[in-house]
Amino acid sequence: MTDPKKEALKKEALKNLDKHFGGPMEMLAHMIIHLSMSGQLCDVTFRDREPALNVKIDESISLALMYGAGAKKLKEKLERIQMSNGEEVSINEIWVVLPMPAGGFSDKELAEVDLADGEEQFGPSGETIREMIRNVYHCKSKEEEEKFLRRYLAS
Repeated sequence: MTDPKKEALKKEALKNLDKHFGGPMEMLAHMIIHLSMSGQLCDVTFRDREPALNVKIDESISLALMYGAGAKKLKEKLERIQMSNGEEVSINEIWVVLPMPAGGFSDKELAEVDLADGEEQFGPSGETIREMIRNVYHCKSKEEEEKFLRRYLAS
């Protein structure tokens, strides 16, 4: 059963995100730009393929903006995002970007994660965090699901 207070807070947060960013694609672009600037590690997930784990977004996106690139150049950069694993992807291929801590996780930190938190309903259609992680990471086994759920909850 969902907590009405949590549901109201979640709806308010989503409304504020839309108000601030204009929509999901604009929020994703903002996050990519920020990660390009900070050099922070992240997991990049895709709708139709395996995720890219612990990658950095090339700083050329944020550098282009710092040196006055306009909307056309930014659009070009977001359609050809270079990642530290050598891949080039388009923002249109990306499903979710999940920032990860700079130092990564120790085995001990991951082992101490309370997986019960993953059973909280948080998705737009009532999905649990576990279900959302299973979907965005394209988990093929319970072991993968637990691994990525631990990463997400620890981050």
